[in-house]
Amino acid sequence: MQPDIEIYLLSCSNDKIIEWLQASFNIIEQKEISTHLISLKVSHQEGEFEIQILEQAAGKRFTSVWLNTDQTPWQSDVECAKAAYAALNCEVRCNMASWSETEEQDPDQWWHINQYEEGPFIWR
Repeated sequence: MQPDIEIYLLSCSNDKIIEWLQASFNIIEQKEISTHLISLKVSHQEGEFEIQILEQAAGKRFTSVWLNTDQTPWQSDVECAKAAYAALNCEVRCNMASWSETEEQDPDQWWHINQYEEGPFIWR
């Protein structure tokens, strides 16, 4: 289990993202922190946590969705990315493995899912 989940969505509206998140979480509070950042306080099962939606997180067209918990329906970023792609039908990218200070993983090694393929790639 990862300590958190983060995925990147290509050209996907915040409204669609929030609608997708509502299928798995109860949104308690929604705040627009800045022009490009929305913070959601959500509940899932027995706990509450924050989800941040940051537009233009990686270039102008990618939106980051960061779930600040290990209590999600998904065991990894890749599982979450697959669920997001199935629901939203927009390209999804994520890190291939959970982040760790001690791991030797190439930080440019990513996973992507789009209409043409799914698999590892180098994101630079």
